[in-house]
Amino acid sequence: MKTIIRIKDIMESNRVRVFDFGRDIFLDQQLHCPACQNDLTVGGILVGEQSDEKIRYGVCSRCGYMGYIDRPTKKWMIDFYSTDWDQAFPRTVEQIKNGTILPGKGIKPERYISASLLQKIQPDRNKPFLEIGSGYGEVLKYFKEQGFKTVVGVENSQHRAEMVNRALGFTIFHGGFEEDNIQEKLAKFKPIGLVFSNHVLEHTYHPEDIIKKISFFQDIGDYLILSLPNAVGEHINYSFLYLVHLHSFTKESLEILLNRHGYEIVADNSPDEFSIAIAARKAQNPKSIFLLKSNYLELFKTRVKKGMSIDLLKSGTNELYWEQRSEYDFSRVIPRYKNNLVAAIIWKFKKLVALVNVHLRRFTIGYKLLIEPIEIGDDMSTEIRFPKNIKFLIK
Repeated sequence: MKTIIRIKDIMESNRVRVFDFGRDIFLDQQLHCPACQNDLTVGGILVGEQSDEKIRYGVCSRCGYMGYIDRPTKKWMIDFYSTDWDQAFPRTVEQIKNGTILPGKGIKPERYISASLLQKIQPDRNKPFLEIGSGYGEVLKYFKEQGFKTVVGVENSQHRAEMVNRALGFTIFHGGFEEDNIQEKLAKFKPIGLVFSNHVLEHTYHPEDIIKKISFFQDIGDYLILSLPNAVGEHINYSFLYLVHLHSFTKESLEILLNRHGYEIVADNSPDEFSIAIAARKAQNPKSIFLLKSNYLELFKTRVKKGMSIDLLKSGTNELYWEQRSEYDFSRVIPRYKNNLVAAIIWKFKKLVALVNVHLRRFTIGYKLLIEPIEIGDDMSTEIRFPKNIKFLIK
């Protein structure tokens, strides 16, 4: 028997908003694992009860890769990143100039953990440095300070690319790294000694195409630094419900993808089970260091069980008020019961306060879900239902 859960309502935060996925958005399919090419097994299905839309989520039993089988077309995703992504909270020129990846200044250390892999490799600083997904330019500024003579960025968000060009004067190309016009512009920088990409690969449409094209710009001995969520620890909401995370890699699946295109992992700075941060070198005969496991379908099942609080739902809870306090902490789970008028009034009041805070740009602690268990089973397959259309979380 599969597990069926209905998400009755979602309360936004000031960093995550709710996106109503309508029938006017056309879908494309990814039937095979982008890492090892194995057929994907359906692990979850998102269902819009009124619209009758269905989106499947897949798992690779061979290497542990997880990702959407059905997703919006590549053109739709590129257009979304170019014009709509993270538009609510743009930075000023002054903020960009003062931006840093160094920890201890109120800045999350994720990018610094990845950037500090530089101390474990020996790239040629006379060759260009390229960042894919250069954001607001903090990483470009850091690597320039580390002695790279030429730093170049590619950024899919138009407003970010323009702001960094204005504030820092770096060469930032607006568009998707894999697009023909961007490839043509980057060709003059070949060979590129070090390519850096922080939490971008999981957003790309065809990650295998990204790695293949990175390889085209590099010589044997050049380096690649990648960081991305780890499927082992990433909360299931950032897979099922976070539309822009099209992919979720294990270390094993990421290494298979890199090996296929001539890279071997030479350093690992991964801080915990939530994130992967590795450096890879282009090699003539790339070696692998991670051994494949045989329990990836069970891993997915465990991930859903933990993330969806299945044990609590099994105990007979009729409704669950589920609050995210930080990116990885979903510990505030409060049982609620049907026909509880007071609980319903409190929920509506909190939702109104959150909505006002979002519009006033005040801090609100994460987003909140109101979920209702319909059927709790032991099979791997999970169905997430929405009363009307499927809803996703986006920035």
